Amino acid sequence: MRTTDFSEAAPGKLVPTIEGAQAFVPLPLPPEIELEKIAIAMANAMQAIGELKGACRRLANPYILVRPLQRQEALTSSAMEGTFTTDDHLLLAEAGVDRQKDESTTEVYNYLEALNECLELLPHLPISHRMLRRAHEILLSGLSSSRGAQKRPGEYKREQNWIGGRTIDMARYVPPPPKETQRCMDELESYINRSDTAFPTPLIDLALVHYQLEAIHPFADGNGRVGRMLISLMAVHSGLLEMPVLYISPVMERWKDEYIDLMFHVSAKGDWASWLNFFFDRVAESCSETVSTVDRLLALQDEYRSIAGKLGRTSNAITLIDYLFERPAITVNDAVEKLGVTYPAAKNTIDKLAEAGILAPLEGSYPKVYFAPTIMRVSRPIESSSDGSASGETEPELPFE
Repeated sequence: MRTTDFSEAAPGKLVPTIEGAQAFVPLPLPPEIELEKIAIAMANAMQAIGELKGACRRLANPYILVRPLQRQEALTSSAMEGTFTTDDHLLLAEAGVDRQKDESTTEVYNYLEALNECLELLPHLPISHRMLRRAHEILLSGLSSSRGAQKRPGEYKREQNWIGGRTIDMARYVPPPPKETQRCMDELESYINRSDTAFPTPLIDLALVHYQLEAIHPFADGNGRVGRMLISLMAVHSGLLEMPVLYISPVMERWKDEYIDLMFHVSAKGDWASWLNFFFDRVAESCSETVSTVDRLLALQDEYRSIAGKLGRTSNAITLIDYLFERPAITVNDAVEKLGVTYPAAKNTIDKLAEAGILAPLEGSYPKVYFAPTIMRVSRPIESSSDGSASGETEPELPFE
């Protein structure tokens, strides 16, 4: 790490660590922020959050939106760290089919599991060491030694880590040494759970806390994913949103060079305004895309319910349609349990939905899994590059965890 990159305005100090290198230890939050420099972007983001709240109130069942958003969050947050899987493989994992055969899929599925367990804990447990360590434990569970089993799941680091180089002398950034990590995390936990969290707005806290966790880099691995998960948790915990519908990884993935650079510039130069404005813009972008997703999902649900209503005298097809919007993969046994009918009756309903083009068999699955490809397609955010043009390309991996 080049110590000359760090100016007197850096919000922390350089301390010695292994191999004669220097590490950066951030000061406790909050920093001094010039609100006039971030007011416009913050107001735009708050307006977008308000529009997202309004869109969510149109949903009779909010989980027809929440689960697709979480699936995209898991896929893109993991992809940012070089862990890739496909929608098909993730659906098989969610259906409990062949999950252990693909460690990348297991790792992405773990992200979903960690996120949802933490959301379930929120009403009963503050955002704390315990919650973050539990998220990390789930994230790296069930993996081989090369993928995470030796990264101390659920524990803070015991060895110095670094970002952006194969060796510490080549690193772009070196976070606090292990001996400083617990104190830094204690200070962060105290800040998150302070009594005056409403001032000036919880939205600022999402950006500050995300930066701080990444600057501390408390875990041996998985810091980027835990940090982005924390944004979603804090949006609910702080009352910004009533439902867990803010997932920022899909937009951050498209801006990840700038995302990483701006957090580094906070550490090196104390440039909080650029980071906050960037973060607020990405929140607004994410909210706008989610509102569009709500529109697409509701329109498709109405269309599919209309088709299902013509497929038979019972409401079984409509019941499965509604279920598919929450989880777009199903087995016949799932349908038996959901509908409370016999296996032949459940299979008949699935066959009718397949004939109508709503369901299709998922290749390579046993027992056979059926999925709803159109539901999956419309539930994805509309991908665009940073210049606004359409893009389906995968950008190169950047070292961040």
